[in-house]
Amino acid sequence: MMNKFGKAVAGIVCMVLLSGGMVMQVKAEESAEDYSESVIVDTRPDYVIYVNRTLNCVTVMQNVQEVLTPVKVMVCSCGLEGSDTPEGTFYTSDYYEWRKMVDNTYGRYAVRFRGKILFHSVPYMEESPDTLEWEEFNKLGENASLGCVRLSVKDAKWIYDNCKPGTMVIVYSGSEIVGGFEKPDTIKIDEKSPYRMWDPTDDGLGSTWTAANAEYVPFTGSIDEFDYKAYADRYQDIKEAFGYDQNALYEHYLTFGIKEKRIAVAY
Repeated sequence: MMNKFGKAVAGIVCMVLLSGGMVMQVKAEESAEDYSESVIVDTRPDYVIYVNRTLNCVTVMQNVQEVLTPVKVMVCSCGLEGSDTPEGTFYTSDYYEWRKMVDNTYGRYAVRFRGKILFHSVPYMEESPDTLEWEEFNKLGENASLGCVRLSVKDAKWIYDNCKPGTMVIVYSGSEIVGGFEKPDTIKIDEKSPYRMWDPTDDGLGSTWTAANAEYVPFTGSIDEFDYKAYADRYQDIKEAFGYDQNALYEHYLTFGIKEKRIAVAY
């Protein structure tokens, strides 16, 4: 039988537990309220992205109450035979402004939608917009990747900017393009262009490609002013031949580079 002291202690414990429970409940309610206020709702439209791996074409459809409306169509490069882009229905998850690829190249505006499979730009040799693998850019519209869906920078950025996480991606094979679009023409980079290491659709390059249509202004400074590392990095053929040999690079520029309208200044 509990004595008076025991009853008093039990009463105090009950009061503490009850008051503690009230405090915990209040804190839980406050936390829930704070959390609900901190959640940012993504108000971007709902889209469905269709990837035709036969035609190497991407169609974006806007989804409004289960009604799909065609928005845009893009050329792409899906996986080569043996590295096929997987068919099925997937959803976008992780987003990267730059992402290192399995072959040690770099993709810009990469969006994951199935394991190691992503949308991303045509590969770059380094994490720099002036190191584009331009030969791979010229393959847009045909199978060329290791499974990912390659796009021009402009198109990859559009998906990166406009398609929120959880966007449905449907990869299929067939002879028709969803949405009734025609496959767009592809852009080809001239191998002799001094700007071939840049993606011509990249709006972030400012006057780089615009300058290609302007009067060529050669570099006329001394060897000490000559940015030989930038010159080598911009042109892979020159880098392979001369490395970072300052004298050889400067001599090459004066003898051949100016005639070929090569760029000798860093951007």
